[in-house]
Amino acid sequence: MNFLYNTLPDSYEEQLDTEHLTLRPYEEGDESNFMRLLQENIPYLIPAFAGRLARVRVLEDARTQVRQLRTEWDNRRTFDFGVWQTEDNAYIGNIALKNLDRTIPKAELGLYFTEWPNSKALVQEALQAVLQFAFDSLKMNKVYMRCTNANESYGALAEKNGFLKEGVLRNDYRGADSDELLDLSYYGLTREDFEAKQLEQEQANAAAMV
Repeated sequence: MNFLYNTLPDSYEEQLDTEHLTLRPYEEGDESNFMRLLQENIPYLIPAFAGRLARVRVLEDARTQVRQLRTEWDNRRTFDFGVWQTEDNAYIGNIALKNLDRTIPKAELGLYFTEWPNSKALVQEALQAVLQFAFDSLKMNKVYMRCTNANESYGALAEKNGFLKEGVLRNDYRGADSDELLDLSYYGLTREDFEAKQLEQEQANAAAMV
């Protein structure tokens, strides 16, 4: 295994449980839901996830992709969480920590959910759980997210959770099967930002109980 990933903690909980959600790595049997959500949300997944859409066209593609995501998780290269509602076990989205750089250490956040933006409250819940995992379990010092104009609403959600918009990278992204170069908005959350946001929330909760 590459030394870059050997520096991660030896053990951590893979499944994250929140009030309404279960987040876990993909496993055999998830491929039908995985493909269905992609196919039902194509307009919202282009251009950011055009590569995944191109790789998953039939059920066998989805099965292969699910296996690959599990392998990348086991090799500590990418932490892709599938997201299910606890009440009815409905699969509603994907949220991942990818492009890990252990020299900082930092990771890129990527996510997509069905029925966005109506699912915003659940996305917020999932995002909080994964950020906690990133900073507490993986010991990240920074999490960042890149957004095209098409998914800039996720940038607004990031800012709500303490991310700062650090700039715009011009002509920095080309979607699959496209010649168009797109600008990317870059959002960053440092460990200090995350801890400050947690403290702010704790103080707000305490004030609400008075």
